[in-house]
Amino acid sequence: MNAPATQPTPDDPTMPSHRAVLAFLLQCAVASAAAGQETASLGPGDLVRVEAFLARSAPDSLRANAAAAGEYMVDAQGFALLPLVGLLQVAGRPFQEVRREIELAYTRQFLDARVRVTPLVRIALLGEVRLPGLQRVDPTMTLADVVAAAGGLNPSADRGDIRLVRGDVTVVTSAEVDLAGLTVPLESGDRIVVGRRSWLSENLPLVVGAAASVVASVFTAMIVR
Repeated sequence: MNAPATQPTPDDPTMPSHRAVLAFLLQCAVASAAAGQETASLGPGDLVRVEAFLARSAPDSLRANAAAAGEYMVDAQGFALLPLVGLLQVAGRPFQEVRREIELAYTRQFLDARVRVTPLVRIALLGEVRLPGLQRVDPTMTLADVVAAAGGLNPSADRGDIRLVRGDVTVVTSAEVDLAGLTVPLESGDRIVVGRRSWLSENLPLVVGAAASVVASVFTAMIVR
C-alpha cells in the first residue's frame, strides 16, 4: 500500500514565504514603473526636468547652479532648449535615448557629474475631482497618485467610475479602492475622468426621508378616520 503523499507545511523551506512573495510583487511593480518612464515619449507641451550634481571639486557657484532643478518645455516642433545640450529633439523618441544624450553632454563638460533626467507628461484631470485641469506628472505615478495630486475626489464623485482615457479609447475603468494597485504607465495626452453620482444616489437620504414622511402622513390619516 502506497504511503500518503506528504503535504508541505508552513515551515517547508521549498515553499515561498509570504515575505518573499510580497518582495517579488514589489520588485515587479517597481520594474514596471521604471519601464514606463524609460519608454515614455514626450510631445509638445510636456516637460523635461534636469537636475545635475557636480563633484565637490567644482566651484561652489557652479555646483549650486547645476544642482538646481530646471524644467524645460517641449515646443510645438518637438524640441526642448536645455542647458549644456542646446536645442534637443525630444518628441517622438524613447525617453531613454533623450536621457542618455543629456547625461553625455553633462559628463563631457564636468568630471564625475551625476545627472537626473525625468519626463513630465501632460495629464488632464476631468470630472469630479477637486482641482480639475492639466497636470504634468512623472509617468511612474499611479492613477491614485495623480488623483491625490488633484486634491482627491469631490463628494459628488462616483467612486466606482474612474477612467483612464487614451485618445478615443478607455484604457481602464476602476473603483477608487482599486486605484493604488493599478500600474498602467501614463502617456502624454492621457485623460483621467471621474464620473458623477446619479441624482438618486446623491439625494437618497432626502428621498427616503420624504417617502417616510408621506407614509407616516397616510398612516396617520387612516388612524384618524
